[in-house]
Amino acid sequence: MKLLRGDKNFRYTVAGFLYLEEILHRLGRHGEELVKLRDDMNKLRSNMNKGFELINRHISALGARWGLMIEEASRKELKV
Repeated sequence: MKLLRGDKNFRYTVAGFLYLEEILHRLGRHGEELVKLRDDMNKLRSNMNKGFELINRHISALGARWGLMIEEASRKELKV
């Protein structure tokens, strides 16, 4: 304690060492959190891709249906 009170450089060295340890500990926790977030993002990306595929199928089906309806209407008009 006497050394900590009396030697400013020693006090800063000890404080820096303790703080460095805390920083390293926090970095480890942040690394774990980043891995979890990446896994969550991969799950979301998978769901989003499935949603886009579903929308694409619906739009394609609507396009095909409209195409058939237009073809039918055109044939009726040409017969008249």
